[in-house]
Amino acid sequence: MNTQLSERCRASLFRVRMTTPAVVAFVLADSRDSASRKVRTAMAMLYDVPLQESRVEDVRSFATLMRAGVSEDRDLRVFEDEVQDGTVSAWITAPLFLTNDTSLLGKWAELYADLATQAANAAIRRAK
Repeated sequence: MNTQLSERCRASLFRVRMTTPAVVAFVLADSRDSASRKVRTAMAMLYDVPLQESRVEDVRSFATLMRAGVSEDRDLRVFEDEVQDGTVSAWITAPLFLTNDTSLLGKWAELYADLATQAANAAIRRAK
């Protein structure tokens, strides 16, 4: 994959997982609290959920995601959802991008294009 995340992403990207509403969002912020607040506010508006009822499950910084991830392409680690035996077993699906950072959106598009290619190739092999 060719796209590299911007320095802006590396410095201030957070991945916020919410339980109410159930969503994963990416946001640029100065701190975990700021990231949580931004996402909760956006979700309250988008999903018509009262702010006091929105629940944040997990907030992870870019640095935390880099340390916890296993992908050879380190920038893909922000999209890892589950890892088993040192291999990504699930990727984040349908996140909200509460940023206009084109490098993050480009990386997401590359990942899902690659996953679609792998699925198509597997289907072709099975059909032979």
